[in-house]
Amino acid sequence: MAESAQPPGDSNGSATEEPTAADVDLTELTIKERIALATAQRPAMGLFLVVFSLFAFAFVIALALVYPTVAGLFVLVLLLVGLIGGGVFLLLR
Repeated sequence: MAESAQPPGDSNGSATEEPTAADVDLTELTIKERIALATAQRPAMGLFLVVFSLFAFAFVIALALVYPTVAGLFVLVLLLVGLIGGGVFLLLR
């Protein structure tokens, strides 16, 4: 066997080098890619956000069953805040 033989995955070629932190520009990532990256870095926080969102959704459903008018107002306010936030985002972007 030749002395220059390298074990698999142990090469010096530029095609197999992994990008370093300096090579990755986070501003080029989409929102979905940023969410996936953040979830991969901190899976406990991602799980917490999913559970918290499900709890909030269940709360709105329970509120709608008991007080439909109040729940309707909450949903309208939520939509209004979302539209204003989206408008500000687009304006400042």
